[in-house]
Amino acid sequence: MSAQCLKLICDGEFEIVKITEELYDEAVELFKNYFVKYENLSIACNLRDTEETRSEMEKFIRLLLRDNISFAARHIPSQQLAAMCINKMTNPSANIKPDHIFEILESPNMEKIGEIMHHLETSYDIYKEWQVKCIIELTFLSTRTEFSRRGLALILADFIVDYGRKLKEEGSKESLELPAYLKGQQPEAVTSVFTSHFSQRVGEKLGFVTLFREEYTKFSFEGKTFAEKIDPQHKYIVFAAKRL
Repeated sequence: MSAQCLKLICDGEFEIVKITEELYDEAVELFKNYFVKYENLSIACNLRDTEETRSEMEKFIRLLLRDNISFAARHIPSQQLAAMCINKMTNPSANIKPDHIFEILESPNMEKIGEIMHHLETSYDIYKEWQVKCIIELTFLSTRTEFSRRGLALILADFIVDYGRKLKEEGSKESLELPAYLKGQQPEAVTSVFTSHFSQRVGEKLGFVTLFREEYTKFSFEGKTFAEKIDPQHKYIVFAAKRL
């Protein structure tokens, strides 16, 4: 167990740690070598194909991590980041939104993913319908293949829900650790775009409500539908949320 440990899990084999600046490089490596290789939108949009997309992805991740609300499960024996949950806080009424992050997306591959995410997240106006101002977006959930089937994604997603509840408490340790531009923000819900059957099951187990769903046959890139390029067990993509 390290000084960074927030919680021991899986009989003490793993520890949950916050992804602070000294862990950015490891988080980027996990994202580029595992998330991009196995996640459905990444596969359908050929994200691994060019240096341009790889460079954009790294910048994107590093910008997200600045919110200081992302976490990883670290394998204690090997000290590897085994899984991670990268999150973003948004509050349009306070002009806290990820517009500046999406501005770096210039390649057709990344622009397509940005377009799909925008489509899913604007097809249901959670701010209006749920009467909330501030939310946490569970943006990327990824596990190294050698640590799969250990429940790490579920544990991390559950951890961020609990963490979000603590941010609602004025003067809590968690709220005091937020960067200056997020001070005073109190999230009222956690949202996510779940792109696989597996992540959708994580959401279901944690009580996320599906707000909008789209079949993969509806999207295409470079002449092929997404349904033609990904494993057929993944039928659709969903926008889901859970109140805090």
